[in-house]
Formats: sequence, C-alpha cells, structure tokens
Amino acid sequence: MINILIIIILLIILFFVSIMMIPFHISLILGNSGLEFKGYFKVTWMRIRLFKRDIPSKEEEEEKKEEEKKEKSQWTIERVQKVFNLFLEALPHFQKVFSAVINSFILEKLIIHIKMGMDSPVDTAQVAGIFWSISSWVNLYPNVSLYIQPEFMKTTLEGDIELELKLKLLWIVIESLKSITKKPVRNFINEIRA
Repeated sequence: MINILIIIILLIILFFVSIMMIPFHISLILGNSGLEFKGYFKVTWMRIRLFKRDIPSKEEEEEKKEEEKKEKSQWTIERVQKVFNLFLEALPHFQKVFSAVINSFILEKLIIHIKMGMDSPVDTAQVAGIFWSISSWVNLYPNVSLYIQPEFMKTTLEGDIELELKLKLLWIVIESLKSITKKPVRNFINEIRA
C-alpha cells in the first residue's frame, strides 16, 4: 500500500515537473496605423491555445476604469510608503526570481517594421539614417529583424511588431518558492493583498 502511494506521489511530481519543463509559447502581433493599434496576444502550450486576447479589447477598458475607481479609494500615501519600504526589504530575495524570469525566456522571433516620415524630407533622412545604423547592429542577433522604411512625402509613424517567446516555468517556480519562505517577502505579499 505504501509503495503504491509513493508511486502515485512520484507520478504527480513528475507530471508537474514536465508541465514546467515543456515551454509555453507566447506570441504578440501588434500593428499601428495612425493612432489605432490592432493585433493579438496568444499563449499556447504543446500547440494547445490557453489564452488569446485581441488588442484592443473593449471589456478590458471598462474593467480598468472600474478598478481604478476602487484603487483610488483604497490606497493612501502612508500605505504606499509602507508597501515601498516592504518591497525594498524584500528586494534582495526577489532578485533571484527576477533573474530566473529573465533566464527562462527564449526569444524565438522578433520582427519590427517601422514606417516613418517627418515634416521635412531632410529630417526624415537623418532619423532614418540613425535607425538604419541601429538596425545594422540589432540585425546581427539571430531571430531579430528591424526594418525602417522612410516616407518622404507625408508625416507618419506606423509599424508592426511580431514577437514570439518560449517560457519554461521550472526555475521561476523554484526561485519563487524559495523567496516565499523569507519573512520580508511574506510581509510584502500580505500588505499588497490587504
């Protein structure tokens, strides 16, 4: 009976570790035409779509307005100072979590296409030259492409961004669990939740 229980526990642990080792794929496609942004944000795991949100979302804007009204009434200057001081105390413990988050992301693809034009063709050429010099360095990295298209006849700033990332959760979860065992981190989390 004990052997079966140990086997079940090991299988559950193996299942959760495999979930954290298989990367999540995060995609962001965003296009700007004038002042209007359109695109989507998607998270998949093993080709199963877990989350997809179109940009812009009307529901999101309404929820933000309601949340802002609630937050304005709850937060005072004294509470903000207390939260900030608690954050500074917990910051050394958060540093390993932050580095685990940064190291857990793998850049699969980043494509940026910018179409820009200014009032003067000379200004457009100068700014495009600066961006071209930057893009020559940026494009040396694999999976990264930065394109600049000058528009000399009209003033415009439009662009498209395509970003794809992989995220493995294992080290983030491990470092988060380690940090939660520290008292300053628990105090900070409790004050935020209150």
